[in-house]
Amino acid sequence: MRPAQGFEHLGLAEVWLRSADEAAWAEVRARAERLGATGLEVWTTDETPEVAAFLRARGFGLVRSYAISELDLASAPDPAPSSFPLTTLAERPDLALALYEVALVAYPDQPGRSESQLSTFEIWRGWSLAPHPPGACFIALENGAVLGYGYLTVDGDAATHGFTALARGARGRGIAGAIKRAQIAWARQHGIRTLRAANELRLTQMLSLNERLGYRVLYTELVFRGRLEIPPTGFEPVLPA
Repeated sequence: MRPAQGFEHLGLAEVWLRSADEAAWAEVRARAERLGATGLEVWTTDETPEVAAFLRARGFGLVRSYAISELDLASAPDPAPSSFPLTTLAERPDLALALYEVALVAYPDQPGRSESQLSTFEIWRGWSLAPHPPGACFIALENGAVLGYGYLTVDGDAATHGFTALARGARGRGIAGAIKRAQIAWARQHGIRTLRAANELRLTQMLSLNERLGYRVLYTELVFRGRLEIPPTGFEPVLPA
């Protein structure tokens, strides 16, 4: 359990719940209270529908759903070359602050995250850029301005697409697809066996892109939000837009 990233100002903590177990739930509540949280974002999957029912019965509402998909690089077709000129953070480390400025807008623009607020640049860089290969953080530029970026998290021969952030005026131009294709090429060149992606179900264009590139949906992650106190009869959580 940890403070819910981007929702710390709302007093939210986040945790995974993999079984509908009263003892486990009591421990979750106790840990959240020790953190000083007043509410929870609880992650589960559609593989355990009993957990979703357990949470709904306690006044929690579904706020986000993510399709988890995977690309087997050994059998996947080669993607078309990137249609947009890209650089990398390895080549342009001076752009880190500009990436943060794009992220400040892009994070709350995600479905179900309108209330999110990023932390300071240094804290953001510590989890968003520093742990990941700078050569796999692709950046789209136009006339010197950052239009968008996306990074990979690498663990041995497996990698995961991190957040892809686009400036509002750059959306709908194929930039996210160009970044993803460049990441696939980088992964192949560096011996990565599988690439995973997590995309909110309301981002239909990205889901369609994944399908065209050969990603296979494995399961869906579900995020429920609710208060820690016992809700009164008829309690309905206030959900983000």
